[in-house]
Amino acid sequence: MANLTSITLSGPLYVASDVHLGPHIPHTNQTFFQFLQQASQEAKALILAGDIFNVWFGDDLAFTHPEPWLQQALIALADCAQKIPIYFIHGNRDFLVGADLCQRLGIHLLPEQVLLKTDAGVIFMSHGDELCTHDKGYMRLRKILRCPAIQGVFLNLPLTWRQGIANFLRQRSKTAQRQQNANYHRDYDIDSKTLDKIIQQYPEIDYVVHGHTHKEAIHYLISTINNKKRLRYVLSDWDMDNATPRAAYLNIHPSGLTLHSLVKPPQ
Repeated sequence: MANLTSITLSGPLYVASDVHLGPHIPHTNQTFFQFLQQASQEAKALILAGDIFNVWFGDDLAFTHPEPWLQQALIALADCAQKIPIYFIHGNRDFLVGADLCQRLGIHLLPEQVLLKTDAGVIFMSHGDELCTHDKGYMRLRKILRCPAIQGVFLNLPLTWRQGIANFLRQRSKTAQRQQNANYHRDYDIDSKTLDKIIQQYPEIDYVVHGHTHKEAIHYLISTINNKKRLRYVLSDWDMDNATPRAAYLNIHPSGLTLHSLVKPPQ
């Protein structure tokens, strides 16, 4: 694998992923906008680890007459970025967010995998979909979709064509989930062998942080490398428009890593 980009960040760092901002989830959108305000007051930096948008057809969505929800999101992100650094990692749904948009918003675009040197230790962070190597079909599709030449052709298509293609791919994904077989839950999770190879190359890693799977949890990593105990933090997805709402973020601080729910307990 290629050498990973390494950045050093100090102070409280907030991390969120899988918010899936979109037009028909007003409570989720507003919760995220409020979270941005909270982060700008409490954190030294914010890391958005992919799938912040439910779908992204190209930056012209933002540049030419954005829908009201998107206009709100762009304003909230730009306002937060004026107060603290925001770092963005592509997810499998918003990998077409471009450098031009990030520059306009004042957001730092990171590679899909990065080493963070923090007060809590060294953290390997990614969205996580590239680690689900059991899912051979998805990995083949991912390779095609991440090809710069393919992306160039796609982004030059009319917006309505791009919307149709994206909706088709999303519908295929939903159909596959409904037709899940005995291997589905294995395929839609991190391949421990793939992760172990990364740790072998970077034994200084103390923690792994990712989203994508929507299975918020903390796992011990079974690895004999350096006889070091390591933890894997899986970030929550967000859905405040559901009967069972969920939204959470990760706080990286000198004492370690802590997951915090944004769902208020019932009165």
